[in-house]
Amino acid sequence: MTTLHRRAVMFAAGMSALCWAAGPSYAAEPVKIGVVAPLTGPAANSGISLRQGMELAAEEWNAKGGVTIDGQKTPVTVIFEDSQSRPEVGVSAAQKMINRDKIDLLIGEAFHSSVTIALMELASQFKLPILSGEPVSTEISKKVEADPEKYKLFWKGDFNSEAYGEALRDVYKSIAATGTFKPKKNTIAFVVEDTDYGRSNAEITADLFKKEGWNVVALETVPLGHADFYPQLTKMRSLQPDVLVSIFTSVNSGAGLVKQFQELGVSALHLGVYYPLRSEFFDQAGAAAEGLVWVPMQFDAESNKEHASFDKLIKQKFKTAASSDHAFGHGILNVALGAIDSAGARDATKISEAIGKTNYKGVHGTWAFDQKNHTAKSGADFIPVPAAQVQGGKNVVIWPEQRAAGKYQPQPNIR
Repeated sequence: MTTLHRRAVMFAAGMSALCWAAGPSYAAEPVKIGVVAPLTGPAANSGISLRQGMELAAEEWNAKGGVTIDGQKTPVTVIFEDSQSRPEVGVSAAQKMINRDKIDLLIGEAFHSSVTIALMELASQFKLPILSGEPVSTEISKKVEADPEKYKLFWKGDFNSEAYGEALRDVYKSIAATGTFKPKKNTIAFVVEDTDYGRSNAEITADLFKKEGWNVVALETVPLGHADFYPQLTKMRSLQPDVLVSIFTSVNSGAGLVKQFQELGVSALHLGVYYPLRSEFFDQAGAAAEGLVWVPMQFDAESNKEHASFDKLIKQKFKTAASSDHAFGHGILNVALGAIDSAGARDATKISEAIGKTNYKGVHGTWAFDQKNHTAKSGADFIPVPAAQVQGGKNVVIWPEQRAAGKYQPQPNIR
């Protein structure tokens, strides 16, 4: 054997020993999670916060060695693609990750119901477990319930629109019970974004109020990101509804509406959905937000120690204050990785079954799923939907009573 040959053999043996010493977890192919979220466009603030929450969760899992696959610790890689808030873009992004990156699970969509309704079709097509994030449209659950075999690999990571509708109805009833607000005609109106999220929440809330003897006098829809509400609010001033419900995922829309609402002097009990949970809403809306009652106040770093600790982690890593979206992103990735770890394999059926058995307590609340429609449960024991009111520039939880930090204060615009 020549000297050169001996050196080559010794080098190969040394490399083999080094690889063996490094352990099987280093040699294992990472578990890949694909995420479709709105990273640009009108909902980008929420999409980026969701991504940051997931990045923190992935970092925490990898610090412990990753998830267990076939008995060995395996690192986690999370791949993000932008949906631009458009279903067709979201589907294209997901297909790219499925075919190019060979992902083991898809979180899709992280935010929009309309994109999720398109993406959920890929579960059966590619035999891939799919878990949605914040989408709440009841239409998603209806599809699962109507064809459980087709959607056996799909799970809805948030509750249904009924949870928002019931919260709006019940917080109204709690306000009315105090005598601080008395409806004149039992009429309700809606100004909402023209998405599955906006329409579904509005329709269900309207039906619940109708059952209480109320009349719906208007249901106005506007494009996602719309900010000029003078035509809609001029109509509301003429109709004089007792209650106005506004539903937007775009902070720009919410801030525009509350400012124009005050400017035009519309007299109605104003109930908002989603947009006030973003801190930038208050930067944009300013004093016009005073008195607004809204849902869901799921994250409160000022008065909740656990939330304050999470806020500190987000600030340290991303140099920004934590939001409900950060907490949800962190939670939903923990649900996904916890299921893979519990399944102990990359097998889609085993992962799906493990998601169905989830009992995970996150910052938001506890994730558990309804087996009938594969939907996350809502309520005090699961994911709560508290209502808050803006009082003195701060959010104060006013409902339900067991979580309340204060009482409803009459809105300044009601005459």
